[in-house]
Amino acid sequence: MKRNPAALARIGLVGALAAVAVAALSACGSSGSSNAPTPTGTGAGTSAPTSTPATATALPAAPGAITVGSADFPENILLADIYADAMAAKGVRVSKHLDIGERATYMQAMADGSIGFIPEYSGSILAFLDPATTAKTPDDVWAALQPLAAAKNLVALRYAPAQDSDTITVTRATADKYQLTSIADLAPVAGKLTLGAPAQFQTRADGIPALASVYGVTFGRFTPTQAGGAITVTALRNGSIDAADIFATDPSIAANDFVTLTDPKSMFAAQNVVPLASAGKLTQPMADACDAVSAKLDTAALASLVAKVVVDKQDADAVAKAWLAQNGLG
Repeated sequence: MKRNPAALARIGLVGALAAVAVAALSACGSSGSSNAPTPTGTGAGTSAPTSTPATATALPAAPGAITVGSADFPENILLADIYADAMAAKGVRVSKHLDIGERATYMQAMADGSIGFIPEYSGSILAFLDPATTAKTPDDVWAALQPLAAAKNLVALRYAPAQDSDTITVTRATADKYQLTSIADLAPVAGKLTLGAPAQFQTRADGIPALASVYGVTFGRFTPTQAGGAITVTALRNGSIDAADIFATDPSIAANDFVTLTDPKSMFAAQNVVPLASAGKLTQPMADACDAVSAKLDTAALASLVAKVVVDKQDADAVAKAWLAQNGLG
């Protein structure tokens, strides 16, 4: 699962609904935000849907107005700016209420109408709404999310290929030495290696137990670290650990030429970026703008944008507007 916003320093129109227009969907939960498809390949599944599926009742054609919220970490604020500015470019009257807090807080704001839109992470919001879910792949997570969102009077718009999931990441030297491209490739060599991950990874259902049951991977040693972060990155770079749990959009992956191992069996649940909107607020121009953003936003692009904000200290809204302009969406 994708991590809870508080843990990061670092988330089709829903099927036929009744008289009001309702629609369907585009990591951070307890653990991380790859497929559908993504360059980092941290999940398995099919391509993201090409458009938000139609509802039984047509969405309003007028642009309308909406308040966009975000969680309290840089990537989610950036995503909120991207989707908000894309909707504004379609004539939507947009106001922003960013940096709200963790998931429980901003979902309450969605429920009470303080905000009408939030960028989410598919696996994490699904687990929040249904802790017993077993859905893993992008399409399965999306399908499971639709009725749960509808029950909350929310619309889950099309999801983006971009994910911010947990990953198992190694250095380029380690990948070359053992010819590693996927988590499965670790099976014959993991006994020689040390894994660095948060302490709870030892017992998490999608952590060490899943490495063994899904891939037959058992590391020789385990070192408690953060899911990414400077300590983890330094340990991986200097060889104190050989593999690490690092979130897919962490700028350190590209900066250090680390190799994220693919997850072809979807050990980690998909964490595709997915916009959630209030059913009573959503209009067709809003849905069209969000669909267009989601169609172009992949994991590599998101990681690059996050690096500009987190590493280069650029203004998130300026980064958002520049990306939209480059992609003909601003």
